[in-house]
Amino acid sequence: MSDNTQIPPEVTPEVTPNPTQNESLLDELRSLGTQLEAVARAFLNSNQAHQIQQDLQKGVGEVVDRLQALRSNEKVSEVSEKGKQFVEKAFENPTVTEAHTKVVSGLAGINEELRKLAASLGENRHQGE
Repeated sequence: MSDNTQIPPEVTPEVTPNPTQNESLLDELRSLGTQLEAVARAFLNSNQAHQIQQDLQKGVGEVVDRLQALRSNEKVSEVSEKGKQFVEKAFENPTVTEAHTKVVSGLAGINEELRKLAASLGENRHQGE
């Protein structure tokens, strides 16, 4: 597919940064990474982080207790069983099965691309050290 639209030369953006600009960008990105790491470490070692952790543990414990209470409730068991039956019946429909397969495939593709990106970034970081 070709686009015959031409951009006048005076409007054409400058695309090729010089090596000094690239090095400055890399230096700033490294510095940003270092600062983010320092902030994260400081936060994780702070009293606030420990308080949040305790609050989360307490909250999760309460949720677990409530879920266990709900499991023993007969109405909840009935709704749960009906939900399972609905899902099973939905997967009998070829359109639902196809959509499920496509979503899973799409997510697998995204995950693979993210793995590649993470590996590439890791390789670039090790090469720069």
